[in-house]
Amino acid sequence: MIKTSAMFSAHTIHVLHVVLRDTLIFLVILFVALFYWLKVGIHADDLTFGNYKIDGLYIKLDKKLTLKAENIIIPQSKADPSFRNVDKTFDTIKYLFTFFDYIELEKIHFKNNELKVIFADNILYITSDDYEIAGNIERKGQKLVADVSLLYIKKDDINIVGKLIYYLQKDKLETIGSFNAYHIKGDFAAKKEKNIVDFALKSDAFTDLRTLINKFPLKPAVKSWIVDKVKAKKYCLRTLAGKGEVGKDGFKMDFDALRGEVLFEDVQIHFKEKLAPVLAPSLILSYKNGGLYFDLKHPSYKTRSLEGSKVAITDLIGQKPTILTLDLHILSVIDEVVQEILKAYKLDIPVEQKGEKAKLDIKIDIPLKKSTKKTAVLLNVDLGEGEVSYDRIKLPVLKGNVKYVSREKESIVVKAALQKGLATIYNTKLPVTDGEIDYAKGTVNLKKVHIKESWYEGKVDGKVNIRTKNADLEFHAKQVTIGDKEKFFVLKNKILPLHLNYSKHVTVDVPSLKLKIITQPKEMLIQVGEIKKIKPYLKNIGLQIDGGKVDIRTSDFKTYTFKGELKRKACFFYDKENLCHTKVPCSGKVTKKGLDFYAFNKRLYFNTSQSRMKLKNLNIDLEKFLQSRDKLKKGKVKGKRKGKKLVIIGQNSHLRYDKYKLITDSYDVEVKPNGDIKAMGSLDGDIVKFSRQGKQFFIQALRVKDKLLHPLIHFKGLKKGRYSLKISGDPKKVMKGHIIVEGGTLSDFKAYNNTLAFINTLPALATLNSPGFSEKGFKIKEGVVDYRIIGDKVIFDSVYIKGRSATIVGKGQLNIRKKTIDMKLAIQTARELGSFVGNLPLIGYIIMGKDKSMTVGLKITGTLDKPKVQTSAAEDILTLPLQILKRTLESPAHIINK
Repeated sequence: MIKTSAMFSAHTIHVLHVVLRDTLIFLVILFVALFYWLKVGIHADDLTFGNYKIDGLYIKLDKKLTLKAENIIIPQSKADPSFRNVDKTFDTIKYLFTFFDYIELEKIHFKNNELKVIFADNILYITSDDYEIAGNIERKGQKLVADVSLLYIKKDDINIVGKLIYYLQKDKLETIGSFNAYHIKGDFAAKKEKNIVDFALKSDAFTDLRTLINKFPLKPAVKSWIVDKVKAKKYCLRTLAGKGEVGKDGFKMDFDALRGEVLFEDVQIHFKEKLAPVLAPSLILSYKNGGLYFDLKHPSYKTRSLEGSKVAITDLIGQKPTILTLDLHILSVIDEVVQEILKAYKLDIPVEQKGEKAKLDIKIDIPLKKSTKKTAVLLNVDLGEGEVSYDRIKLPVLKGNVKYVSREKESIVVKAALQKGLATIYNTKLPVTDGEIDYAKGTVNLKKVHIKESWYEGKVDGKVNIRTKNADLEFHAKQVTIGDKEKFFVLKNKILPLHLNYSKHVTVDVPSLKLKIITQPKEMLIQVGEIKKIKPYLKNIGLQIDGGKVDIRTSDFKTYTFKGELKRKACFFYDKENLCHTKVPCSGKVTKKGLDFYAFNKRLYFNTSQSRMKLKNLNIDLEKFLQSRDKLKKGKVKGKRKGKKLVIIGQNSHLRYDKYKLITDSYDVEVKPNGDIKAMGSLDGDIVKFSRQGKQFFIQALRVKDKLLHPLIHFKGLKKGRYSLKISGDPKKVMKGHIIVEGGTLSDFKAYNNTLAFINTLPALATLNSPGFSEKGFKIKEGVVDYRIIGDKVIFDSVYIKGRSATIVGKGQLNIRKKTIDMKLAIQTARELGSFVGNLPLIGYIIMGKDKSMTVGLKITGTLDKPKVQTSAAEDILTLPLQILKRTLESPAHIINK
């Protein structure tokens, strides 16, 4: 616009000079001709003088002359008139004007132009096809001084009022005045000396700029910026100064000397289509060095400050491409509003920010016509304290910088010092406390980024490739823990190499731990490929784990669900008799209240907060389980609070401890923190009690049936009846047992069968078949057995079984490992043999009592599978303790009282 105004003002001065010059020439010629006309006489209707011709001439003398003419033809001189004697000529013209009161020349044909001249009240008025001029001219020494009250240039609709001084001897013109052109009013001052024109002008406020701009042949893009993209309610030309040269081809502007300023008020700048306008109370448009410069005052975009922003259009003159330069300075967080500006210029800068306002400097060079030169962009952002997102990485930043350069190739660099806050990669939350990052050429470098959350803390180093969405990192873990009050996983002071991929979901692979962490939209999945890799960091959860794999899920880092398969070397859960499970399919949940653990299709349930285990249709070896548990306890750190008691509840579950097994419908086991055990089980209404104090082991059962008894004594020969049992001692040393038998039978084991067969082969013993020995078994009325278990040996200190007509006593031992037997028995019958005994020959294995009872001695040896039965000498029978032969039953209440 400045250039346009300069052209206008220079053109106007040039026109003014031409008009004044032509007017003077015309007046000189006209009045010289008039002087001669008066000298030779005047013809009223048609006066011809040489090439001059006047029609309708009227001259009246009334004190002063009145001159009128309808049509005057003045020939054009082939040579320019000389101004050498113009001062004298002007004096003559002025002298002649003193004789005239009124002059009106209707049509004057001069220099292919038609003029009209009126002189009245000392004011000369001249109009032509191109202009109108009115004013008063007088000579002062060697200069002409004119007071021009009207100069109207018809073609351009320009009105000028002012004063001028023309130096006759120097061909120099000076003028000052006001103008009204193209809906613009203002003041001007100019001078022309020979062919050089200097000018300066300013205007009042105006509202129509387009009319003026359309008068000049500007580039469409430049014109669009001046009148379409930059709109104001008012304009004001503060100053315009320049110079140029008038030659044969017209006026030539010296653009190097041109300077100007235009004030735009209440401005809207439409930088780009689909963008809201930038608003400013005002701007200064300056022209200098061939360029237009827009200096905005307090600009803003959607309430965001653009203080200091500028626009420039350079290289308006010359062969270089005209460049639009946008120098934007934005004080704002990098949000969707700032992104609107960037994306409007096709700048894909995936940076967003929250918190303290950032200082953005954006410089964009845009060619305004077709050119091989591309749009160049330079972006510099000084970040303040807050949260910054780049691509899918969100970081808490204390301060930082983002730099983007787009010329031949795009390049972006992001650097930031981190502060305490929450970072995320895709949907993975990563609390940090400090550290540094920088991004360049598609790679984010993390340097000692301190991350801290309730369940982990450490520092991260490494690189993130934004294009491939992969990262190789190194996590210097200070600690990683899972669990609230009870910590189930604790890792400290370990360096963990990590591989990260976030092309779809964020996947963190920890090769050294065979661990994979996958962040999905609504939850995090932790895949443990080999539990033995993380076993050193698993704390006591009440279960022995040696290996396996498990998937863990969480949506809030407070509740964890898991499912997998655990492996153990120790085997303490089993089905049937010996189908032991070393692989444990499991599932469960970890909350701030503790662990809920399910296994074997929920046949096992364990809750750590209650320290309670429930078994259903699943058997347990309690000794092995507690041994495994004790190993876990040894790994506890000193100073922690004492452990809880463990409660095990079984339903349709067998309970085994060392060589003893409880077959029950249900049982309750309480394991105290010091290892003591108290348990009770029931089977078909029968009750058995089990306990351990220190190393001492106790089993008690009162009048139970044989189904409960058999697995406790490892013997199925006692059937039916009722049995009271008491076992105590140290299983590693000596266990003592005491069994009271009430009724039932003794049968169905090889030692009995072989004994029965052996008795039947001896004629002397055949009578024993009637007293109670038969294929159905030996019927028992009562009995007492005392025994000891030492290692693999079962030592029977006393066996006393009383039948209907016979009593069995004895002692001996079994070797369970070798499966051997060595027993001495005495079978006493109360039957009186009478004359039968007298007829028997002397037998060494029979002793006759005073009550005429008969005692037979037997020895059973060999293996349990093939026991050997033979008679024993009478003296061997006598070696059996006397108390065995005389023993009486103790009441069941006696056992319980003890």
